[in-house]
Amino acid sequence: MRKVFIFEFILAAHVVFCILIEMQSIIFPIQQKLVDLDNVGPVKKNTHANHNSYFDLFGFFGLCIWLLLKYFFEGFRFNSILIMAAYTFFFFDRALQFADKILCQVSAVLTILYIWTLISYPVYEFPKSTGKYRTCYKSIKLNDSYQTDTSVYYPCQDNKQEDIKYKWLPNNKFSKLIYELSILSSKWVPSEWIFDIGLSFLNFINFTASIEQPLINKELDVIIFSHGFSQHRNAYTTLCQQLASEGYVVFSLQHYELVYPWDIKGTKIYNTGNYPEIIEKYQKIRSSHLEWRTEQIQQLIDNLKSNKIKDVFYDFKPLSINLIGHSFGGASVLRVAQEINVNSVIAYDPWLFPFNQEQMHKQVKCRTLILSKDKNRIKQEWFDPKLLKEFLDFNTQIEHYKIKGLDHAYPVDLTYFIAAEMVLIGELRTDENLFKINNLISSLTIKFMQQKLFSIEENKQFC
Repeated sequence: MRKVFIFEFILAAHVVFCILIEMQSIIFPIQQKLVDLDNVGPVKKNTHANHNSYFDLFGFFGLCIWLLLKYFFEGFRFNSILIMAAYTFFFFDRALQFADKILCQVSAVLTILYIWTLISYPVYEFPKSTGKYRTCYKSIKLNDSYQTDTSVYYPCQDNKQEDIKYKWLPNNKFSKLIYELSILSSKWVPSEWIFDIGLSFLNFINFTASIEQPLINKELDVIIFSHGFSQHRNAYTTLCQQLASEGYVVFSLQHYELVYPWDIKGTKIYNTGNYPEIIEKYQKIRSSHLEWRTEQIQQLIDNLKSNKIKDVFYDFKPLSINLIGHSFGGASVLRVAQEINVNSVIAYDPWLFPFNQEQMHKQVKCRTLILSKDKNRIKQEWFDPKLLKEFLDFNTQIEHYKIKGLDHAYPVDLTYFIAAEMVLIGELRTDENLFKINNLISSLTIKFMQQKLFSIEENKQFC
């Protein structure tokens, strides 16, 4: 279901009305007027001047009011820059009084483009979980050496209370992380304020879950989820809630590595190649980040096994411990599986660049599934597909499937919020199969952990 932003359409309607009034002499040349200019204003003398004055006040203050309301109640999206530019051109036209209204016509074009993006660039609501259990959510801080912030999604007893809304973003720094990720890998990136504006609507994205209630059982299977590079602990809420509705307790950890390696700030890691010494230095930085991530996961596993998690769930005992990760998180859970024997490990398109040579040739100790994309991204040294092949050559027992249509961005929740924008920058090939691919990932994940066979239809999606 699409999420509706009311103030987006109000802004568009406001500027359309202003443009029609301003251009009525061009649009309706045969003395047909949308507004009787002679009757505007309380004073008949110099009525045209009065009209301009009242109209400018209406347009300017109307703009300020609607922009403020949108900012405080909905936030802005990237397409909001179009309507802001449309207003700017419109008021410049009013100030300069061009006879042919050229700037007003530019404003009209930008407004039409803005309305088109409202229709063509949807933001989807969170899909509802399909499992048989009601899901609860809580945010906790683990008593480990990192004081790790953790989101917990879990199946709870249904006492018929209404679901409540939880904020999707755990903090307001997400736009900065995306900006830093962009300057890390791109030659040209717009100013940071563009990201602040274009992603501010994410501050108003909420997901629903039951208020805190008891677990359905004191003995349940546990999933530890490791998020991808530049993401956060709530960035996979759709998947985590689906897993919780199937009866799993999901701990989604917050990792704290820097996105941009500030000690090599003078050199960007372009996607067209770099000097080997730069890539080597970059690999060492990410390798240290990988160790931080694996320590967080290992400490949570130790606490679960020794029943030191009582402050979260009193007298809770994990029946099994399973690890799931995406991208950098995929590499993190694979790295843990090389050292600790858990029940199962699932990695979505793992980013193996942080692995050193010894780790690349080390075997995992448990049942492992890797789901990867069917086509490689634009060549980047740290996304070299040869790395996955090399890793699999030394881990022949791993089940590996390439999924048709899968791109690296799946299964992040952003595929529901800015899918069309991701298509424009090349992170997604299309925004037409979002629900199908994300549902397939959930189904394969659950069946693998339950040691069930994939269906014939699911097998058809493998390359």
